[in-house]
Amino acid sequence: MKKLFYLLLCLPLAFAACTEPDTPGVENKEYDLKVTSETILNFEAEGGEGVIAYTLEEKTRFSPVGQPVVEAFCEATWVSELTVAENITFQVAANEAEARETKIVVTYGEQSVEVKVNQKEKASTPEPQPEFDVEFEAQVLTGEYYGDYYTPNAGNYYIFFSDYGFDAEGSILTNSIYYQLDLYGELYEGEAVNGCIPLPAGTYTLDADDTMAVGTIGYSYSCYMKTNSSEIEVEASFDSAVLVVEEDGSCTLTAVVEGVKHIVTFNGESSIADRREVNTGGEDVELEASYASATYYGDQYSPGVADNFYFFLSDKGFDADGWELPNATYYRFDLFSNIVNPEEGLAIPYGTYTIDNGSSEPFTIGAQYSAYYIMDAEGWDYAVSSGITSGTVTISEDGVVADLMIAGAHHVVTFSGDILVTDASSGGGEGGGGEGPYSTLWEDYRCNFDDHTLYYAYYGDYYEVGYMNWTFAVMPNDGEGDFVQFDVLAGADSTTNFFGEYAINDSYEAYTSYTGYIDWDGYMVGAWYYTEDGYTMAPFVDGTMSVVDNGDGTVTVEFDVYDDCDNNITGSWTGEMLSADELSTRAADIKKAEVKSVEAPVKRAIEVKKRDISKF
Repeated sequence: MKKLFYLLLCLPLAFAACTEPDTPGVENKEYDLKVTSETILNFEAEGGEGVIAYTLEEKTRFSPVGQPVVEAFCEATWVSELTVAENITFQVAANEAEARETKIVVTYGEQSVEVKVNQKEKASTPEPQPEFDVEFEAQVLTGEYYGDYYTPNAGNYYIFFSDYGFDAEGSILTNSIYYQLDLYGELYEGEAVNGCIPLPAGTYTLDADDTMAVGTIGYSYSCYMKTNSSEIEVEASFDSAVLVVEEDGSCTLTAVVEGVKHIVTFNGESSIADRREVNTGGEDVELEASYASATYYGDQYSPGVADNFYFFLSDKGFDADGWELPNATYYRFDLFSNIVNPEEGLAIPYGTYTIDNGSSEPFTIGAQYSAYYIMDAEGWDYAVSSGITSGTVTISEDGVVADLMIAGAHHVVTFSGDILVTDASSGGGEGGGGEGPYSTLWEDYRCNFDDHTLYYAYYGDYYEVGYMNWTFAVMPNDGEGDFVQFDVLAGADSTTNFFGEYAINDSYEAYTSYTGYIDWDGYMVGAWYYTEDGYTMAPFVDGTMSVVDNGDGTVTVEFDVYDDCDNNITGSWTGEMLSADELSTRAADIKKAEVKSVEAPVKRAIEVKKRDISKF
């Protein structure tokens, strides 16, 4: 039975094999060609191997006589090694020119499929990005050498890199660039050649603390300047700066100015004028002082290490209000002793104190804030002034002997008698600026706000008392005239404005403005009136102030307050107020203890420790 079944199955096969196809020839295709991979192939400029996948799908069970084969063709010479197997493989050569394209044609009989081949252009070598935003080749290196005029054992080189230098009078030129550096290097003790001295080889780094140590660039008197046809267009301090001076005199300065990277090179002959004999302070001096005083600041400048005394010797002393006297001579010393206990009697410890570069160690004198000066006939300016470069001050039970070198001259100052010591270690509000009074006003005053702008800043619950803290200042637009500043506590919800009426006091209650005081660093904090020149100032200690929204985009500030000498100070300003972020020409932030509003004046030298390092 099985055999019969198989025979029956074979009969139709035999019949079919003997039957002619319905449509003989090419038109009756038994297979379909299909490309199963992408029909657009993309290559990088480097080239590489390509693969085309395909299938032949059977349409009927008849196999044609002379069955065709799959073939692949490409006219482009950069496509080679076309091989047809289970897949179609090929090679794409590297491209050394522009982007190009071609096609590979895959055929099966009369069937064909095109595969497009794209190749990118040769990757161009990217131009190296400059390391610096500004590259400047200085044509002129000029300056002045002051020897150890400003600090012991370090030579001061006050130099300028520029394109054109200065005019015959020493003034800056229009349309010029200047890199100003207050450089401190090794002392040059040789003779000048044609009035000039060489710049010592070495590396000099910007010093934000102005220590005046060898190998530093003083921050306060270094800057970048650019002039246009009429004025100084840009004047900005350095964020960072490193100057490398080679043995051959060539220089490279790398600096960052307001976030912009600068590189300055110089390969010419410098011109550093010798100023060691200029402003020497005269001949040797022997002075028997009749006055000696000191202000005690505790260990705030050298915590746990040394106590600080701001010490004065003078032939005349100060008046009852703490002002220098006309034609009076003063020696000022930033003196550091061992830690003392004021409760056991406040006095400068006996010992010998040596001028140094600001170590703040016991029995040293910081050169940076020490000085010699003589007041003019009016008592308002210096007739003679100089830094103290080296020397010692010896304090004993017999008195004081100062043996000093000042601008090349030998000074010996003696004093016998009692030294008046004032304790400022905990006075002056929250700070240590002394007990005051600080006001320099002699009578009531009405502020002039003809051309002023109000700038404000918001600090949230800065004092952690539940009330929102704002600071604001009304400032003259040209920088000259009357300034006022306030540090206020508004309401608990006053997060968008500080409108309201305020009392001047230190209660930390809502709608109060903190009284004015001088902090540990000599900054004016709280509520103040002052002028840009620093000679007029008055802290607000009592009275009222208001900030009113006028409903038209403007506000009005009015105040009726009293200073620490009971002078009545009043004022009224109306205008549009701006955020401190928009303050560009002055300090960008008017925050209380972080920005010095104005330097303490020359006067009141006893009460207020000044940090004035200006060149005399």
